[in-house]
Amino acid sequence: MAELEAKIYEHALKNPNGIDNDYLNDALPEHTLEDIVNGVNRLLQSGQLELLQVGRTILYRGVHRSEMERMSELTSDERLVYKHIENSGGEGIWVRTLKQKTNLLQGVITRCLKVLEQRALIKSVKSVKHPTRKLYMLINVDPSSDVTGGPWYTDQEMDSDFIDQLARQCYQFIYAHSFPRHNTKAVYSANHTGYPTSSQIKRFIHENRITNVDLSTANIEELLTMLVYDGKVERVAPVFDMGAGGGGRPAATSNPRTDWMYRALRVNVRDSPLTDIPCGRCPVFDRCSDSGAITPAKCEYFRKWLAF
Repeated sequence: MAELEAKIYEHALKNPNGIDNDYLNDALPEHTLEDIVNGVNRLLQSGQLELLQVGRTILYRGVHRSEMERMSELTSDERLVYKHIENSGGEGIWVRTLKQKTNLLQGVITRCLKVLEQRALIKSVKSVKHPTRKLYMLINVDPSSDVTGGPWYTDQEMDSDFIDQLARQCYQFIYAHSFPRHNTKAVYSANHTGYPTSSQIKRFIHENRITNVDLSTANIEELLTMLVYDGKVERVAPVFDMGAGGGGRPAATSNPRTDWMYRALRVNVRDSPLTDIPCGRCPVFDRCSDSGAITPAKCEYFRKWLAF
């Protein structure tokens, strides 16, 4: 029976996302399902396996020896807190959420967090969405972009200059490909396919080393969306697929990964001050009110905008 348990444990370690009874039944045809279930139960009791629930499916995950050693040094309360923090991944978990999920007293949770931090098992991070909250995650887990704000935030502050510079580069690249070079007052025909896509703009920024920050296609599309709302560019529908079986559907319909194209719009040399109102991109907009430390009457940016 120890040989069966060793096989189950080995399969579980090879599949970090978890395995179920059907998987084990197929992988170990020489053993009955009853023997497999009994072996799984013994491994669960010894801490070598742990249960995972994905939807309505129950899976078994192998616990590495090093993790078992760490867990053996913790109390039951500390293990419970650790598991909830581990399950939160890169999103992290708030103390109040920990209290709701564990049903532990606040003092017990505070002590558990202190012990886990002292043993370098977890760390605390600040969220740009909730600056007053402290989130906890495992020490070796990187915070998600929702927590850090992604490339647009530096030290928990929105980097407006960085955003404006990149947006300007994107617009200039799109503008250079939006009008015929021999006559910039002319426009391309309706079926023109040479407008840049978000993937091409990303490659342009990377190849020209405009920034050292690693930007994803989704980050570029966020900049392009900002330019669309600013009235500087517009989205152009992908080319229609008229090939065999295409049926005249847009390429984006037949292939979800196809990018939209972007075309620059001619804008006036002198924009209205209304297009640059500071409230739209203010990093403390949510905390601004008629009274308090942050108000429109005390706002330096608002005063400069009114004096335009």
